[in-house]
Amino acid sequence: MTESAASPDRFRAILVLASTVGTIGFNILSALGRINSVTPADISNRYLTPITPAGYAFSIWSLIYAGLIAFSIYQFFPANLTKLRNIRMPYILSCLLNCGWIYAWHYDQIPVCFLLILFLALVLFRINSRLRSKDTPRDYWLVKAPFAVYFGWVTAAALINFAVLLAYLETGLSGEAWNGVALGLIAAAAVLGLLVRFTLSNYLYPLSIAWALTAVAVKQSGNTAIVVACAFAVVACLIATLSFVVNLPSHSASRTTAQ
Repeated sequence: MTESAASPDRFRAILVLASTVGTIGFNILSALGRINSVTPADISNRYLTPITPAGYAFSIWSLIYAGLIAFSIYQFFPANLTKLRNIRMPYILSCLLNCGWIYAWHYDQIPVCFLLILFLALVLFRINSRLRSKDTPRDYWLVKAPFAVYFGWVTAAALINFAVLLAYLETGLSGEAWNGVALGLIAAAAVLGLLVRFTLSNYLYPLSIAWALTAVAVKQSGNTAIVVACAFAVVACLIATLSFVVNLPSHSASRTTAQ
């Protein structure tokens, strides 16, 4: 690769790192209540629904951002400047959407939040679909894995945001109707977990959804229907995650092939 050909890729690689640092910094300001003098939890507590997760669920962001930092550094390696060029611009867009969602959330613009997180989920789907090719273990853990976890969490968050939108719009749903909506969203999360797992060969995506639904069950522990639905969905997602074991070659099969 010539120097002139590498220059645009190197510039975009710098933008990726800057976007990651900027997004994490904006999230820190958010957590400290420096945006509109509220925290994300303050807004969340205004719109409690039967699918609101326990607060600990959001600790997954630490894992997500650690993975994105690793990716942002790894994509600078000379061998990766060209190889990862097709996900850099979508990634930068995802950072802008992430920050946009935070800003809108802090200013109680729930409909805008829902549209932004839907768009973010679509962008992350696009990134994950471009990472389907099998590569080295290092590529998997430093590129594909972070985006798989991120995509799974944002998918669950988008479904939760839909419930928040209904609460924001004061739809006047009865308790039974709210339960029905929540059960439908839980089922949708499980179906998406299975679809993405098997269409994109993405083992970690359903694991993030399982994490989110476990937190929903913990928060809604007094609602038997929700807890049971979450339990079934979590088991389905965990089985989907662990199903990669079936594809591993056994020692006996390896010996037979060698003979």
